[in-house]
Amino acid sequence: MPFDSKQWQRVKYRSGELVGIKQHKEDPRRFMFEVNIKKIRRRMFVMIEVPRSELYREALDRYSEFRADIKAGYFVDAATFGEMFARMMAVKNISHRWRDMQEAAYRNHIAPYLGDMNLIDIRPHHIDEVKAEVIGKAPATIKGIIDIIKATLRHALEDKTIKTLPLERRHDIKVIAAQQKTIVTDAIGKFKAVHDAIITEFLHDPAMRCVFLFGLYGRRKSEVLRMRWEHIDLKTMQYMIPAAHSKVKIDFVFALPDEIAGTLRKINGKRRGLIFKNPRTGKEYSNIHPKIEQIRKVSGWNRFTFHTMRNLLASMLHSRGVSASYISGILGHTNPATVQQYLSMERVQPLIEQQINAVIYGWEILDVKDDQRSVKPHHIKLIEGVKSV
Repeated sequence: MPFDSKQWQRVKYRSGELVGIKQHKEDPRRFMFEVNIKKIRRRMFVMIEVPRSELYREALDRYSEFRADIKAGYFVDAATFGEMFARMMAVKNISHRWRDMQEAAYRNHIAPYLGDMNLIDIRPHHIDEVKAEVIGKAPATIKGIIDIIKATLRHALEDKTIKTLPLERRHDIKVIAAQQKTIVTDAIGKFKAVHDAIITEFLHDPAMRCVFLFGLYGRRKSEVLRMRWEHIDLKTMQYMIPAAHSKVKIDFVFALPDEIAGTLRKINGKRRGLIFKNPRTGKEYSNIHPKIEQIRKVSGWNRFTFHTMRNLLASMLHSRGVSASYISGILGHTNPATVQQYLSMERVQPLIEQQINAVIYGWEILDVKDDQRSVKPHHIKLIEGVKSV
C-alpha cells in the first residue's frame, strides 16, 4: 500500500496520544502501526471493523500484539512476495526444467498481482484475484499456480516473516486426472491424419519420427526428449520411463510398439546416451515447436500440440470401446495409489497396439471385451481390399 504521511494523523486516546499508532484521516477504520525496536523498524496497515466506541481499544490491542511479534522474531524481515519466492527457489532441490516452469508461472501469473506486495499485507482476497485471472486455464495449470503461492507463503511462515497463512479452504484445488483430459471429436479421423502427417513429414528423419510416434502412443514430451538408449531394449521389445523422468516419480515399463522399434533401428550413430539429440548442439532438444507446426499444418488440425496427442489417443481408444482403466494405464496414471497396477504394461499393450494398428491400417477387431487381458491373433481380421503394412 503506498504510504503518504499527509493522509495519517496521530491518535488521541484518554489522557494522551497512542505511541506508534496513526489513523487515516478519511477512513477512521484504517490504522497504521509503526514499531522501532533495536534498529528494527516495521510498519503495518490494518482495517479494524468494530463499533466506533471500541475502535481505539481494539487498535491498541492489535498494536501491542504486533509489537510482541516483532520482539519474538516475527516480521523482522519485511520481504515482498517476490523476494520470498526468489529465496525459496534458491534453496529448492529441483531440476532445471521444473525450476524454469515454476519461474515462468510466477512471472506470468503471480508477479503482476503479488510480486511487489509486502507479505504481511497479503490477504485471502489477493490470492482470489490471481485465481480469477487464470480461471480459464486447465485445472492442473490453475492448481500449479496456486501451489506456488502456497509454497512461498509456507516458506515465509517458516522464516517467521509472517505469523499466519492467508489461505482459505477455497484455495485447495484438487484435479482429477480423468476430468482434465480433453475429449477430441472425430478422434479416429484425427488420429489417422496425425499419424500420416508424422510419417510423411519425417520420412527421412527417423529420430524426429520416433519423437512424435512416442507422443502418439501416449508419452509426454518431457519423457520422450529425455529418453536414453539404455532405457530401450530392442530384444525384449520394452522401454522404460525412469522415475526421474516420470511425473509420479515411479519407474514405468511399457511394451515397445513394432512401428517405433523399426524406426529406432534406422537411427544412425552409437546407441548410448541420449536418443534424440539436437543436431546443432548434440544436446537435448529445448524447442521442437517448428516440428509441431509442421504436423499441425499437414494434418489440418489447428489445435494440434504435442500434449494433445495424449488426449487424441485417449479419445480414440475410448471411441473404440477400450476400458478407462487400460487408457489410464497406457497414459501413465498420475495417482500414485493407482499407478501400482500399471508398473508393467505387458498385458495391456497388445490390446492398445492392435487398436492403434486397426485405425492406421484399416483392420477390424472382432469380439474383444473390455476386461480381456490377452488378445489372440484370430481376433483381428483384415478388411477386404486393405493390405497390411
